[in-house]
Amino acid sequence: MFTHNSWRAIGDQNRNNDVILTVDFTVTGRPEAGFAEMVGELDSPYAVWESLPPQIGDETGMNGEDYLNRWIEDLRESQARVHAVFGYCASSVFALALADRISTWQECPRVVLFDPTAATGETVLHYGFYRVVDALAAVLTPDEVLETRAAGASAQRTHDDLATLTAEFVRIYRDVGSTVFTRVGLEPDRAEELVDWFRSYMTYLVAASQVSTFPDLSTVSIVRSADLPGALELAAREVRFDVNHAGLLSLPEVAHAVRDLLTS
Repeated sequence: MFTHNSWRAIGDQNRNNDVILTVDFTVTGRPEAGFAEMVGELDSPYAVWESLPPQIGDETGMNGEDYLNRWIEDLRESQARVHAVFGYCASSVFALALADRISTWQECPRVVLFDPTAATGETVLHYGFYRVVDALAAVLTPDEVLETRAAGASAQRTHDDLATLTAEFVRIYRDVGSTVFTRVGLEPDRAEELVDWFRSYMTYLVAASQVSTFPDLSTVSIVRSADLPGALELAAREVRFDVNHAGLLSLPEVAHAVRDLLTS
């Protein structure tokens, strides 16, 4: 099984070096389904690799090019033949850029994007900050949840620069997190790990916002859910499903549609 610093094989990998790449910021316990849930239903003849973020702390100072270079270096070293690249949500721009770079040494892989979304102040507020705050709601009072969400919304209206805005989101998360972590008796070291994780996620989203790519749309397909605002609009073929964003990658019908897209 292939394992490297920036890619990890998922699912049944008793196959050769022909791969599908999946790009997402995966973390344990997040509410959204990930590509690991899709692999079994995909029934692909190729191995499936998922992207790995840098170790917590190593992402400090990284920009979009740094993330791309890290993934590409490991791909070149592996000598894998890439048949398709999948991207989820704000990671979709990374998937497009990876496919473009891969096409410099092999034929351009197919690209499938799932709810492709631009990393902007509005989308990071709703699908980054709010999601994390809502995950703390069981420990916060309803008023504290409302106050924290309001603080995030105020920050989004105030800061136009995404790096500055996400730094403010981290500050707010640290403040409200200190209340939560104290109430549940979390050790200070563990509490700091959670803040560091959130900071790493914000760095990743800022990096995604810095990537520009001009894809060959003839190679791109899009799978959309019913409820994601701020979506990237691309003139590519689309398939839509009446499912919420969080459940998109776990729906068997989605995997079956993707399998058809890759063979058509």
